Amino acid sequence: MSPFPEHGRTNDQRSAEDLAAQAGRMLTNLRVSKMDPEELGPLAEAEARAVMLDRLAVARPGDVVFGEWCPDDRARLDADRVWFLDPLDGVRSYVTEGRPDWATQVALWEKGPDGVSGITACAIAMPAYGRVLTGRGATTYQPISIIRGPRPGPLVPPREDDRLRIAVSEAGPPEFAEELAQQLGASLVHLGSGGGKTATVLEDECDVYIHTSGHHQWDSAATVGVVQQRGLHASALDGSELRYNTEAIEFPDLLVCKPGLADTIISAVAQYL
Repeated sequence: MSPFPEHGRTNDQRSAEDLAAQAGRMLTNLRVSKMDPEELGPLAEAEARAVMLDRLAVARPGDVVFGEWCPDDRARLDADRVWFLDPLDGVRSYVTEGRPDWATQVALWEKGPDGVSGITACAIAMPAYGRVLTGRGATTYQPISIIRGPRPGPLVPPREDDRLRIAVSEAGPPEFAEELAQQLGASLVHLGSGGGKTATVLEDECDVYIHTSGHHQWDSAATVGVVQQRGLHASALDGSELRYNTEAIEFPDLLVCKPGLADTIISAVAQYL
């Protein structure tokens, strides 16, 4: 049984999904403007952030909101409720025409009774597909730009064999990625955003997602929340728990995978840590 009170939690989850979807809609529609990429990226991040902050200010005025743009004044550490927002995850993919591997992420951390705290509402939007991924599954919506054109294909090509697929960063994959893949008889999939790589595991397009170049709490709070609510595995690469709304806002690494693979991956990666 959850240690958190049920009152209001359904609405919180709906709010997380709506925030992700609304920001995703705006981003998808802004993307068709054909603006110069150097201008589009900063503008899109600012606009998506404004959509989320405006809605939270009305719906949850007493809650703390934390993200990349916020100076960390530590007020969040005394708060009972903190929203972690990543309004545009994967800017490089977003500004590259035709790429669908970018995301919008929302998570609510709550302080529970007896010191038990954690992510209680979370959503990852994949706006290029008009999908919002949650602990319950996925919902769809219809952004204007999808009506104007065909939906993109899958994030990764269909499987051609039964080898493990490991999703890694396109810009900064683990130094040991190739060696690990060879050791496990796996293939590597290089993608842009953390939300996109998480989505491939949630949607059974990949089996494992490994990240080693550091990430902030707002980068992974929704990922860890959705993954764990789905019954999959999310942790640091050494298997330790990722705890949110702590003093240190940055983690060195992340592992997301199917639960039956966790021990194998943690053991295989240990030699590189």
